[in-house]
Amino acid sequence: MEKYKWLEKVAKYHNDWIKIVNSFGEYNYAEDIVQLSYMALMRYASENKVVKNGKVSRGYMYFTLRSLYYQYYNKKKKVKKYSIDNGEYNIQLPYEDNIEENEAYHKICSLVDNITDNWHWYDKKLWKLYSQTDMSIRKLAAETKISWVSIFNSLKHLKKDIKYKLSEDWEDFKNNDFDKIK
Repeated sequence: MEKYKWLEKVAKYHNDWIKIVNSFGEYNYAEDIVQLSYMALMRYASENKVVKNGKVSRGYMYFTLRSLYYQYYNKKKKVKKYSIDNGEYNIQLPYEDNIEENEAYHKICSLVDNITDNWHWYDKKLWKLYSQTDMSIRKLAAETKISWVSIFNSLKHLKKDIKYKLSEDWEDFKNNDFDKIK
């Protein structure tokens, strides 16, 4: 930690740094922002940037603190807080009963599985890798050492087969005619 000995000079003015953050309008997390500034200085700055002629550059610290405050402020804006102690904010989630839709979707998935069971072993493996993992075609090509063009064309034909065999059931699903799905 001899490398960061110069931070002790910066930390001598800790209360001043807190006052600077307070001047931005932040009182609750001022201490945290100052602590983050020390970590930022360790990571991104060097002694010759912060300490000039044996004195800590207040301007450098001001801009560091301001930058960290704005980062904190922008993250804080994105978060909505609701009090759980106070009963004023009762959020009612809508109740939607879509059991039929879920069952119909499950039927569609089962039909896809039935179709894939009749495929050649290579097509089954390729479809399983593509549909049940988050691997892209290029990742599949890299992992399997198979040309991405070959994988693309195989998947294209497999998708056509599924679309051809399930087109009517899929239309029924989209039209909410769940009882017509085989």
